[in-house]
Amino acid sequence: MAKKKQSLFVIYAGPQQQVASGTCYIAHDASPTMMRSKAARFYSFADAKEFAEENRIALNGHTYIGLEDFTDLDMQG
Repeated sequence: MAKKKQSLFVIYAGPQQQVASGTCYIAHDASPTMMRSKAARFYSFADAKEFAEENRIALNGHTYIGLEDFTDLDMQG
């Protein structure tokens, strides 16, 4: 059975050049996490930006919004 992929917005915490290994995300409680499954996920850029503003997360070259692909299995966790 093929796994469907869905692209969702996440907030990364770390240099943009380091996305592959050692990726750090912002979790639902606005804390940093290395666990992809704990990353806060958003269906739109605007929702991610609003979350950042509400939680006083400064978006810049070190903390930024980007797209991440999640499979159905990822979404269950």
